[in-house]
Amino acid sequence: MSSGALGGGMIFVVIAVLWGAILVPGWNRRREFKAAERNAFRLQRTLRVLAETMEMPEEMRLEATAKEALAHEKILRSEKKREEAERSADLAEARAAQVRAEIRAQQMQRKQAATQRAARLSKPGIRRVRSIAALVTLLGVVAAFVSIGLLFAGAGAGPLIWSLLGLSAGAGTLVLLAPGRAKLEPIADEVLPEEAVAPAAESAVAELSEVEIEDGAATAAHNAAQRAAAERIARARAMARARARASRAGSQPRMENQPDSMLLREAREQVAREQGLARAGAVVPDERPVTAQIAEQKSEEAAADSMFARYEQKAGGAGRKKVSPFSEMGRVGDTTEGMPDLDDVLRRRRIG
Repeated sequence: MSSGALGGGMIFVVIAVLWGAILVPGWNRRREFKAAERNAFRLQRTLRVLAETMEMPEEMRLEATAKEALAHEKILRSEKKREEAERSADLAEARAAQVRAEIRAQQMQRKQAATQRAARLSKPGIRRVRSIAALVTLLGVVAAFVSIGLLFAGAGAGPLIWSLLGLSAGAGTLVLLAPGRAKLEPIADEVLPEEAVAPAAESAVAELSEVEIEDGAATAAHNAAQRAAAERIARARAMARARARASRAGSQPRMENQPDSMLLREAREQVAREQGLARAGAVVPDERPVTAQIAEQKSEEAAADSMFARYEQKAGGAGRKKVSPFSEMGRVGDTTEGMPDLDDVLRRRRIG
């Protein structure tokens, strides 16, 4: 009995171990596989839709573009109609307000005229005349009734005619001297007909257009005058600059190579050549004594420096006095310090 129970328990343990080690991992892998398969299917479907969208034929794309343009045009047309309707409503309201204001002004004028007339007719003299006219009218009425009775009694029509004349005179006087009252009638808020609004609106638009035309003409004339003045100022400035440049060019000498004339260049070349030969002679041994060579070199350098300074001074003086560079040609300057050996200069030039 105990062995059977132990065997059954072992079987349950083995089944639990197999379930936990084999069946549960397989179930988890199957569930992950199905989820991955669903995701792959959704991705493929999305890619297929994208490919169809990208591979849309040109006709369909043009049709879609045309539909979008038509829808956009419809929206713009509806917006334009709405704006026009709002503008028309605002214009009609403005015209109605203008007409109402004109009617109100006319009523106020009538009221003011009636008030002034009533003030004139409320004076004491006018009141007495009005009272007398009222009394005459009353007497005329009474006399008319009495005359009618006498007419039936056979007295004739004369009293009736005179009573009617008095009655008419008194009533006419009362009507003429009546003060009267001005009454302000309410103005309806409804939009007035176009026939009543058009004349005032057209006159206002004409006045505004004339004012705008006058303002535009004045502005254009002002701008043209400003442009003409600016052109004249620019032209005057250009002429002034041209005159200044011409004056500066005339004041400067035409030949500005005097400080670097041919004689100075030749003197510099001679000095440089002599210095080069002196250096070369220092390298090559000479039969003369060293002191004699040094003294000769110093004398040559002093002569070259004095000649260079004299030529530079002459050139500077000529530049300052604005003398022509050819005015000194053929003249022999100071020769107290000696002149360079022309044969030696020409020979060195041929060698160099």
